[in-house]
Amino acid sequence: MLRTHRRAPLLRTHPAGGMLLDAILQTTSRWPLDRLHGIARCAQPLVRATYRRRVVEDNIRYAFPHADSVRLVREFYAGASQAAVEVLRLLELPEAELRERVTFEGAEALDEGNAVLLMAHHGNLIWSICALSTVIAAPVFTVYKPPHVDAMDNLLLRLADRFGLTLVPANEIRQQVLKRRQKRPVWTLVADQRPGGRDRHTVRFCGRDTAFFRGPERLARAMKWPVFYLSCQRTAPGRYHCRIEKLADPPHDRGTVVEAYVAKLQEDIDQAPADWLWSHRRWRGP
Repeated sequence: MLRTHRRAPLLRTHPAGGMLLDAILQTTSRWPLDRLHGIARCAQPLVRATYRRRVVEDNIRYAFPHADSVRLVREFYAGASQAAVEVLRLLELPEAELRERVTFEGAEALDEGNAVLLMAHHGNLIWSICALSTVIAAPVFTVYKPPHVDAMDNLLLRLADRFGLTLVPANEIRQQVLKRRQKRPVWTLVADQRPGGRDRHTVRFCGRDTAFFRGPERLARAMKWPVFYLSCQRTAPGRYHCRIEKLADPPHDRGTVVEAYVAKLQEDIDQAPADWLWSHRRWRGP
């Protein structure tokens, strides 16, 4: 079943708490970004002290053994805190302002649809997906894994509804691709998480052998679609530039899409190391 917006308190497991949280988020989402960024700066020391500090430090030290890891860790938490409040602001941010804050290069290549667009947790993933849906002619279908936290899931559903996205749970992608192919959609997939199954391809990434999903590659091969990559770079607080590049045309040889994707992702991380989501348990150990 496609995920569509349901008007309900963000925290559905406890009605009273959900309505209170809903009211708080609806109020704070109307605040200007400068104020929200100020809150993020104030909260950053607490977030840095309590949220996956060891995972972040280990990942950054291994990936950049000769860099100033203390500085990179601090910059990561600053950027992550900033991105979090920016997502909250999307509940009320005017579409025109979003399009002014997120600029695109090469987006016209997606206007005709029937394409796979690979993305990563770099820059501001949610802002870039929502903005993309407002600037290309083709409908955007986004594959996602519904969060375990009801509040986050309902937030994503609201944002998708607001900006014209369709969210598709990962376990339904096969039937939905076949069902929706007449719409000539762009299928966006975030492909930098650790794969859970055996369908994986191992590539050298951030200094170690790393497994990546082959699902996006299999989709492109099955549908004979071209594959694109979206690079999202922060240019200033609350401002991003997205560049869309073609990774491969069909037919796709096994492993070529994954390897091209990882090469582009590594370029983005090398350019702005603190802007990737280092809090993911991407590797089982250094």
